[in-house]
Amino acid sequence: FVNGIGIMRPVHSLKDFKELLQAGFESNEESLEAFGKTYSTQLKAYLVESNKDTPDSFPGTLISWRKIDSSGWYSNQSAESPNTLFLDCTRDRVWIIYSLLDATESDLIVDNWVRNTRDLDSCWLSRGHLLHWEKLDGWNRRGIGLRFSDGLSPEENAGNFSLKAWHGANRYVEGLDEILKIAQDRFAIYSVRFQKKSGGSISISAEWYSDGKVTINRAVDADEVLVSVSEMANRYADSLKEATNLRDKTLAPFEIDFSQRIDDLDTFASAVTKGQGVMKLWLVETESDRDFRRFKGIDLHTWDRILLDVGPDYVYITIPGKGCVNAAPRLAVLQGEDNAGKASIYHDGMEVFA
Repeated sequence: FVNGIGIMRPVHSLKDFKELLQAGFESNEESLEAFGKTYSTQLKAYLVESNKDTPDSFPGTLISWRKIDSSGWYSNQSAESPNTLFLDCTRDRVWIIYSLLDATESDLIVDNWVRNTRDLDSCWLSRGHLLHWEKLDGWNRRGIGLRFSDGLSPEENAGNFSLKAWHGANRYVEGLDEILKIAQDRFAIYSVRFQKKSGGSISISAEWYSDGKVTINRAVDADEVLVSVSEMANRYADSLKEATNLRDKTLAPFEIDFSQRIDDLDTFASAVTKGQGVMKLWLVETESDRDFRRFKGIDLHTWDRILLDVGPDYVYITIPGKGCVNAAPRLAVLQGEDNAGKASIYHDGMEVFA
């Protein structure tokens, strides 16, 4: 493949992928051109919950995956966009897609693939996952995004709240800490920005989102970045395993508690009985009261059975048999951000996905 200045070097191995990442972090034009690129861009990564053994092809122009490492790494095989999408399938339940595309194009491709492929789902990160980094040495939170879109109320009565508070090392705005604490206690966190310092300088600057995406805004070392993204993938895989084990040992449902009331249960019922949207639930209402609804149906992610009880500020979700427990964090995150504020998930009194 001839690329203006010479022969383009394809990515044939995990080592090549790391060299491509490193060239981008260092803005090394000569190395980037060797891989067919003339610019660096932010690295994006997406955590994908999978019940599949191997990846299916992308729809559209990104034709198929090509294995680049015997341990389970793939690259997209496309003449239109070579060396731009990479897939880590080394874990059974949590895959990672790395993207060097523009964010808008990248989000659309990955979202379409996950939504339209059975047995794939986003990894829906609770606040426990999103705030994990501030518990580790060297990491500091540099901002937070909160949201409440009140998507179930009629448009004329809907109340919306959105806040992105980015700050420096010193929160010099008087009272900012108190404002953020009150807001966090009521509203869902949908993104957090962190920085890691090594040797007095910033080694990673990243923003994590509740749908399992991370944008690496700045980095020094490719291996350090891959390890940090893998850290979250491993934590989520552990959460899936823990929740599944709890589900298998007891008949108790997953309980989701919200900080805001779900005032319009009729509209909630209308949304889930149509089997549409990112909720991925297709349910039938079996019991109805003024402040209570009971549903049964299927999770469109895996087409397994699911039972749902919904109250004014809580949801009980029962996933029988071998159904995928990823439905619990999906419901918690989406309802939390759209209609019901801060969400906590419990199973038999133990907090999970935390």
